[in-house]
Amino acid sequence: MVRKEIVISLIKYALLITITAYIFIVIAVFLIPHLPLSNKRTFHIMLRTQITLDHEMEVTENGEGRSHLLFLGSSVVERGVSDTFLDTLFNRQHIPYYVTNSAAGGFFSKANLLMFRNMLENGLKPKRVIYGIFLQELNGRSIVHNNINDTSEMKFRKKSLSNVLQYGAASLTSMLDAPNFHIYLFAINNAFRDIHDPNFFQRLSFGENMFERDSNYILNPEYLKDLKEIYHLCKERNIPFAFFNAPIRPKVGSIADLPYLHRLEAYHAVEQFALTENIPIWNFDKNGLFGDDEFLDTYHLTSDGAHKMTAMLANKIAIWQNGHIEQDITTPLPDSGRSKVQDSLIRTVFDF
Repeated sequence: MVRKEIVISLIKYALLITITAYIFIVIAVFLIPHLPLSNKRTFHIMLRTQITLDHEMEVTENGEGRSHLLFLGSSVVERGVSDTFLDTLFNRQHIPYYVTNSAAGGFFSKANLLMFRNMLENGLKPKRVIYGIFLQELNGRSIVHNNINDTSEMKFRKKSLSNVLQYGAASLTSMLDAPNFHIYLFAINNAFRDIHDPNFFQRLSFGENMFERDSNYILNPEYLKDLKEIYHLCKERNIPFAFFNAPIRPKVGSIADLPYLHRLEAYHAVEQFALTENIPIWNFDKNGLFGDDEFLDTYHLTSDGAHKMTAMLANKIAIWQNGHIEQDITTPLPDSGRSKVQDSLIRTVFDF
């Protein structure tokens, strides 16, 4: 029979180990920058939510007196918009904004909607929101869409002591998952978008983009519906909202490499919504704007290309800040000709 002293000793050691483990968990969760309280499945969404909320809190606590401008979208925005460079340009032009690029690879309208709603519910107060679209944004057969069916666990948890004790272990376990650890490093390093000459390991961190074939394109109205819902969340809160269309590499190795034939169709669906709601929409996928050497691959810009598009966005935002709505449209409206300037509305017709 086991003696009472041995049992008590085992219980003491078990309690000591448990207490030590929880102390380690609490310290680790609070020390690891931007670590969200999440599980493996929700890690990516909660990480972006945590980074964005942390950035707004940091700027607010510093009392800088600037307003928050938020970017949403997929990897073409994540890698194509340098928020630090845009901050510099705003400072030069005395535009009172600071920028957070919350876009993430594989995040299309559904995931962005969930993330943005979590941000708003937890006190985010953006002054303006810009959503970057690209050719595959509404493609129902795109294999890079991170489809989310079960949203029951997609709730952001603040880092209170009780929440850390309850969810901290799962959060740290998520970091041990190789894909999530890659996502974390990529996010906190700003997608390496400000590195002009990435080395082998940094290029490896970009991941390999898989290209869809032309026959695999179909416009999914549900994706457009989620995109509209993001706009309506902004409209309900009187947050000005804008679209921009990211470029794709001009060089076409084969017409089957990408659904180039659907560029007009993909843009037109968002364009019609923008026209209906009087939303700014800026198209950077125009002939002559970007060269082949400014792309990492068919979709993603190099650091130089990202800085170039960021500078273009700064000019568009400055005009928007002054009360003008610019819309790049594919079809002339009645009596508009190739361009239209009327009061605060500026429309320019272009061809793909």
